[in-house]
Amino acid sequence: MKKRDLKLVLIGDSGVGKSSFVSALLNQISNKASVLDKHQPISLPPDMLNHPECITTLIDTKCAPHQLPQEVQIADVILLMYAIDDDGSSERLKRFWLKELRDKEYKQPVIIVGNKLDLLGLEDDRDYHRIFKVIKQLVKDFNSVEMGIECSSIKQQGIYDVINCAQRSFLYPLAPIYSIAEKSLTEGFKKALTRIFRICDRDGDGVWSDAELEKFQKKVFKRQLDYSDIAGIKDMIEEELHDNSNKKVITLEGFIALQKRGIELMKIQICWTILRFFRYKDDLTLDESIFTNELIFDQDAGQTVELSDIALSKLKQIFEIRCNSISQLKNTLNQKQFDDIFYPVMYRTNFPHLNQYYPQEQDIINLTQWLAMWNAFSFFNYKEAYKLLCYIGIEIKLSDTFKEQNRKNSWSSVQKSIDRKVFHIAIVTRKKHGQLEKQFGNLPLIITTIQNKTYAISLYDELEAEQQIEKRRLSIIDFLLIDQNCQFETAQLIPKLSYNDQKSFWDQISQINDILHQNPFGYSESQIQLLKKQNSLPIVELASVITLLAFMLTGGYFLGKKVLLKNK
Repeated sequence: MKKRDLKLVLIGDSGVGKSSFVSALLNQISNKASVLDKHQPISLPPDMLNHPECITTLIDTKCAPHQLPQEVQIADVILLMYAIDDDGSSERLKRFWLKELRDKEYKQPVIIVGNKLDLLGLEDDRDYHRIFKVIKQLVKDFNSVEMGIECSSIKQQGIYDVINCAQRSFLYPLAPIYSIAEKSLTEGFKKALTRIFRICDRDGDGVWSDAELEKFQKKVFKRQLDYSDIAGIKDMIEEELHDNSNKKVITLEGFIALQKRGIELMKIQICWTILRFFRYKDDLTLDESIFTNELIFDQDAGQTVELSDIALSKLKQIFEIRCNSISQLKNTLNQKQFDDIFYPVMYRTNFPHLNQYYPQEQDIINLTQWLAMWNAFSFFNYKEAYKLLCYIGIEIKLSDTFKEQNRKNSWSSVQKSIDRKVFHIAIVTRKKHGQLEKQFGNLPLIITTIQNKTYAISLYDELEAEQQIEKRRLSIIDFLLIDQNCQFETAQLIPKLSYNDQKSFWDQISQINDILHQNPFGYSESQIQLLKKQNSLPIVELASVITLLAFMLTGGYFLGKKVLLKNK
């Protein structure tokens, strides 16, 4: 694990022993008595603690009775101290300190520290505020409270344990993955586990075989499982779920139950080892470095990317796992199943909705429609598409996910467009009316499939068309339908027709499909001539470069040779 800087901020009422705690810690580090007068940060030696990867700084604080110390703002973990013999400091944990932290929206983990354990038993009739009594209600009332621990600054008892607990809380935070109050996994953790389960389900049957469980264990923990280990894991799942549904295979429910049991057995480190192996950060979002690679293609020349056959096959697999084979409508996804696929996603996505596909029946889609929605989404933003694929549990390299398509800046390139699978038709109008209003409503885009080709159809007003078509150039539009009442014109070499509101909308789209797949692909004669001129331009430029290189490598050489001979 990489080195990480940890700032521990110690807060609590005056007189609970904060400074004595810091002095006791210094005494143990230096092996000599010392008294701390000033509240200054103290760097703790990594080799004396359980987690040397934590570069730990302890900060003592002092403030007015009804005020949070400013140092809380820079804390990674907060140590909130009270004295077990002091009724007032115990009561103020809930009444002031934790309430104030919550009201000010501080989210750092809080560890409750009961100090002055050395006073225990000195007075027989005294009711001491032991941590096991205090912590029980606090974890129910305040999500930030993760644990409680006792120590004695005077006897230097449990001092290191407090710091080690804080380090563990920092490295393996509980709040993102488990709610102590509700005794359940957080929604974010269940989303992450769902993605991880899908990635390790190599055969795509929706469950883990013993072999897949073994591969997961070896991959993450570098440890081989034997038969008794696997049997023990299944027994633990059975105890948690109170059924034997995981005797033969491990289900997603069983995998989630296993992690819950691990947390309740204080095996939080195991959960975070799994999460970090699969590139999750502390907030349970994926490490952005996964998505930083970029494809190199020429958007200005109208070049686009499409999903590869490998990516489409993985999308087909995830579709088929979630198909409702029991229902009368086989090989389809309903809205609930559709939403289930995107359950692991930890951000708001702009992936198309079911009602953006035409034709749409009863909020269900088949495999062709599912793949068409992904084709259209990838066409406009391959980076967002790749990020979404990663989140839903498809493990694939960026370079394997997409394939580059032909350019559209020369006639020879345009003639290859018949091989493409995805096309974008833009309709430009002054305002929505008639069929356009009926077809689009408030939707920004509708998607359909014609003869195994995906068509993304969008609607622009004149201003949007001028801004976006000219800004994105050829890559955004394959064909223009321009309303007869619209004055829009473009210098881009894009095939176009007039939109006729009296003619069937889908008949016009089908006509465009026919045009795009036969010469001259909707281009006017003048557009073709301009594209043909661009065919030859790079060749002329290339010939000039070759001539120059030839002169440098041959003529230049012979000239140099003659000079040398003359000098001789």
